[in-house]
Amino acid sequence: MSVHLLLGPEAGAKEGALRQIRDALRTEHGGELEIIRFYPFECEGGELTAALINTSLFSEHRLVILSQAETAPAALVDELAAYLQHPVEGATLIIISSELYVSPKISKLVSKANTQTFYDLLEREKGDWIRSFFRKMGIMISGDAVDSLIDISEDNTQELRTICSQVGLFWQIADKGRPIEEEDVDHYVFHSRQEDAFTLFPLIARGDLRSSLKSLSVILGSGESQTPILLLRGLLWQFRRLLSVQELRAGGASEGDAFAQATVMGKGSAIKKPKDKTSYRNATARYDLDQTQAIIAALITADLAVKEAGTDLMKTIFERLLYQIIAHRGAPLAEAQFAVI
Repeated sequence: MSVHLLLGPEAGAKEGALRQIRDALRTEHGGELEIIRFYPFECEGGELTAALINTSLFSEHRLVILSQAETAPAALVDELAAYLQHPVEGATLIIISSELYVSPKISKLVSKANTQTFYDLLEREKGDWIRSFFRKMGIMISGDAVDSLIDISEDNTQELRTICSQVGLFWQIADKGRPIEEEDVDHYVFHSRQEDAFTLFPLIARGDLRSSLKSLSVILGSGESQTPILLLRGLLWQFRRLLSVQELRAGGASEGDAFAQATVMGKGSAIKKPKDKTSYRNATARYDLDQTQAIIAALITADLAVKEAGTDLMKTIFERLLYQIIAHRGAPLAEAQFAVI
C-alpha cells in the first residue's frame, strides 16, 4: 500500500524517514517525482484527493505529503478515510503528525509496517547526539556547553542539527583549537539569534526583568521602523493566548486540554512545543487571570503611545511597559516610575 504514517514530535527523524521514502520512490520509478505538500487548512475542497488521483503530466509518480495531520477537521478526515480504502497506484501519500496520533479513522487504514512513531529525545540522548555531532566536525565541547545547548534547544534532532551546525561554523571561524565552553555558547546565541516578541515572552513569563530588558535592547537596536509595532502585536498575541488558557482552566479544563484548545481572537492556537508549554506554565503560575487582563490593557495603551511617540522616547516607553508587566503584574505605575537595571 502506497501510504505512510509518520507520527510523533521528533521532527528531525521524521524528515529523515521522509527523505528515505522519497529516495526509494525515485529509484523505483526512475527519475524525478512530482512532490506536492499540503496542510489541513489548504484542503477545503477536495484538493488533496484530486492531487492523488489526477494523472501527472510531469512525472511517472506523485508524492503527496500532508503535514500537521493532527489538526485535520472532520471533513478532511472523512476524505482521507475514503481515499485510503481505495488508494491509486500512481501516487504515494505520506501523512505526518507532530502528535503521537491521528484520527482512528485514518490510522486503522494504514498498515503497521508503514506506520512509524518518532519520540522526543531523552536528556541523555540529546547530550550523546550533541557530542557525536561535534566529534564528527573535529571540535571538542565541554560538558557545561553541552548542557547549555540542551537548555536552549527543542527535544528533536532537527533543531539540534540547526543550532549545532551554526555553533560549529562559528567555532571553526573563531578558534577550533580549544573546546567550546558554556560561555561560548551563551555568547554565540545572544549575538546571533533573532530576538522578537516570541523570544521575549518566555523571559516575561518567568519574571526575569534583567534579561527582558537586555532582549528589548537587542530588538529595538535593529533600527527597523516597524519593530516597535510588531513587538507590541507579538506580545499582545502571546498574552491573549495566555488569557485563553487561563479562562479554560478557570472553567475546569485540565492543563493539557487548555493548551490544546487555546485560541487567539477566536482562532485556534494550540500550544504544542515543550518549550512553549513551559513558558505558558510559568506565565500561569506568575500572573493570574485578572493580572493578564490588566497586562493586555497596558499593551493596548502602550500601542497608542508608541504610535504617537518619537524615536527618542521609544526605549523609555518599552522599559516602563516591561517594568509594569513584570514588577507590577500589569498594575498602573506612578507617573515618575521607570524601569532600571
